[in-house]
Amino acid sequence: MTDGQIMEPPQIFARRAGDGWVLHMEGVEPTYIRRLDGAIERGRNLMEAGEVPGVEQGIVLKIDLGDELNQRVKASTQATVDAHKAQMAAAVELRRTAAALNEHGLTGRDIAHVLGVSPQRVSQLLNDQQARG
Repeated sequence: MTDGQIMEPPQIFARRAGDGWVLHMEGVEPTYIRRLDGAIERGRNLMEAGEVPGVEQGIVLKIDLGDELNQRVKASTQATVDAHKAQMAAAVELRRTAAALNEHGLTGRDIAHVLGVSPQRVSQLLNDQQARG
């Protein structure tokens, strides 16, 4: 490695084995662990003992559940991210709509009725919209 080059942190690859996990790391013999919540600490200890470079920068844990389950985990994680983005976009649109209704002279209570929210929520939406500009 040359000066100024950023070293990637070492990785632990966890693969299911029986009722636990086998941890695979470069420069260290594989080891068995019962639960994943101790994998990084165990891996760090073994890599430090084996003088694996980069441990001080952190460790990346990669979990291999096989193709089918890996794809399911990836899809469900992406669905959660997409849902969060949609919720954020919906909140922006709700603030804009409340502001537009307000600009058209509707009262807070009427806006609440139209949007199906409480009058207190309308107040929050209008205050948020004003603060955001």
